[in-house]
This record gives sequence, structure tokens and C-alpha cells, in this order.
Amino acid sequence: MSGGNSRAAITCSVLLVLTLAAGCRPAASAPAEPAARPAAPAAASPPAPQHAAASKPELPTAPLVDLAVGSVGISSWGPFFIAFHRGYFKEVGLNVDLIPLSQANEGLAPLSQGQLQAATCPTSVACYNALQRGAAVKLVAGISGAGKTEKSTGSNGLVVRKEVWDAGAIRTARDLLGRPVYVQGGPGGAPNLVIMRWLLRNDVDPRNVDWTSMPSTDLYLAMQNGAADVGFSSEPLLSAGVTRGSHALLASGEELYPDVQMSTLAFWTGIDQMGPMVGERFLVAYLRAVRAYLNAFEYGIDQDEIIDIMTKETAIKDPAVYRQMKYAWIDPNGVMKRAVLEADSELWREQGLLPAAVDLGQVVDDRYRQFALQYLGEYEPPH
Repeated sequence: MSGGNSRAAITCSVLLVLTLAAGCRPAASAPAEPAARPAAPAAASPPAPQHAAASKPELPTAPLVDLAVGSVGISSWGPFFIAFHRGYFKEVGLNVDLIPLSQANEGLAPLSQGQLQAATCPTSVACYNALQRGAAVKLVAGISGAGKTEKSTGSNGLVVRKEVWDAGAIRTARDLLGRPVYVQGGPGGAPNLVIMRWLLRNDVDPRNVDWTSMPSTDLYLAMQNGAADVGFSSEPLLSAGVTRGSHALLASGEELYPDVQMSTLAFWTGIDQMGPMVGERFLVAYLRAVRAYLNAFEYGIDQDEIIDIMTKETAIKDPAVYRQMKYAWIDPNGVMKRAVLEADSELWREQGLLPAAVDLGQVVDDRYRQFALQYLGEYEPPH
């Protein structure tokens, strides 16, 4: 699928699934869709000479397979955009259409019904509930988590509207009581989990906090017009708000929850029937893009090109913001923190938001990632 007409058809189909799954609730407001993406670069012949080592497994690149992939316009989705614009998907025979979502949870219903074939499963009650109900979703790799370097620490966090911050009204965990706290996904969302860990360490019961759902871009605007006092923000919106004086950072994501696994890459379980080794192809392209993303923001390699891609695909169009911001850490080998995810599932149960902890052994499928590592090799920092 490619081009404006197919993209619009897929988007409408996804929105229909979302509406039906939500019992015909009004959909959460989503950011305006950007102008249609240019066609992904036509792939030259697959890079067989570079990947012809005897130890490398065979990777089919034909036939061309169409995939609809959910994406959110924030920094942690950068590798999706890089793989698209750099032609990594095309090189492995995938015609990917990136479908914009206002927040990650919106992708779960269409993913489980095959309207999307890849998206993310955030560390949220919605994701765990879907998995417990036997949704046709499997978890295949880790995505964003706590930063590992100085440049990747602080890519998300709890922010306070600047006027409220300057007045000293919100400075501690206890100051969140009695006011709405705006988080993506609302109660039970991944940002809710991150802040909840911090509250518990500071002897504040998360059940006494007014958790209110608001997409990242809406929160960014609400901080500017005085409609929100405190909420969870991610790059590049976090740095943009600090730079423009609309909010201040109260606590980084690492201060809130030092070992968090914010989200995982998820496939529709029918992906294997779409063509030969489609899941493996996707992971090869995706991990190539993760490494390009890390190399750009950690080591400055091809940084201008990568920033140009990010400004095309996110709400922040100023390249200077990307040069000063913290980038979202994504493990370059796709490692998933399974023990952390299981502990989070148990916490949701303790908070009364899940009937039981999730058995991740039934839904984690690591074979696609393992193949990609055999094909690409373990990540090595540039010299």
C-alpha cells in the first residue's frame, strides 16, 4: 500500500475499528495528520554483497509485502520513521504505510484484528488486558526504556506549567494530590505507571490521584494556554516546552522509574501468513534504524539527515530542538526487559486495575529478534 488514497483508506479502517472497540465513544483528539509522506526511496538491489558472510542466514526480500504500521509522532518512534525514509523497509521487500496514532494504546484494537500488522504495546493496563483476553498480538522486542547514557537520560518526564512551577505550587509527589495529572493513556497507561512508581516510593497512594488522559501534543498546547498544570511529556515536546517557557521539568523518567520498559514492539499474530519471513524482515530493518538513530544522537553520525527525518514526522519542526534534546533510549539489540514487564503487571494487579498478573510466556516471541541479531550481528558503537 502506498500513496494518499491507500493511506487514507487504511486510516479510516483503523479509526472504524477504534470506534467499535471503544463502544462508539468519541475518539480522543489526534494531532492533525501531516502532509502525505513522499514515497519511500526505491530500493536498489538488496544489499546481498555486504551480507553474504557464510554465518549469516538467508533473508528473502520477495515478494513485496504491504504492511500497515501504527506510529506516534514522538522521539521514541524515530526508528520507524528512519527505516521508512532511508528505505530499510523497502530493501527487505516491505511496503510499509505508517498510520498515525495520537497515543500508543490506540493501536491495540486494530493490531489485534489485523488492521495493523505492527505497532507498540505500551506497559499499560490496556495492553495487558488485551493480552489476557487472548488478543492476536505477540511481543517481539523492547522499544523505549530508561536512558543508559547522559544524552539519553531525561527524554521524558513529569512537567509542570511554568507559572505554577515558579509559584512553587508543585514541587513534590504529595503536591499532585487534589489536581488533575494528565497522562497519555489515562489511568493504567504507561506514563501513569512511571509516575505511580515514584509516588509509592514517596508514600503517596496513586489511587488518590486524579489521572486524566491527554495525548502528548494536546498536553503541550494545554500547558501553553493554562488548561493543564502537571502531566507527562516526551521528547521532542518536553524540550520544546522548556525552551519556550511553557513548562518546567519536575522529575525525569529515570528519576520516576529508573528501570522502566515503556513499550514493546508488537506484531499481529497473522504476520507469518503474509509472506516469507515478514516478521524477520521487519526486525532487520527496524534494528538497522534503531542503530542509525542511536548513532546520530549519541555519536553525531549522519545527525543532520536523521534530524531532518524527525522534523518531517513529529510536531516539532525546529531542528535546533533536536540538537539540544535528550533522545529516547532504545536498546540497539532490541532486548526486552521481561522481568520488569512482569513486575509491572503485578503492580497493576495490586492497584486493582488488572484481575491477575499476565503470563508473558504465552505472548513473547523472541525468534524474530534473534534472527535479526544473527543477520546484523550484535551492535557495536562506532569507532
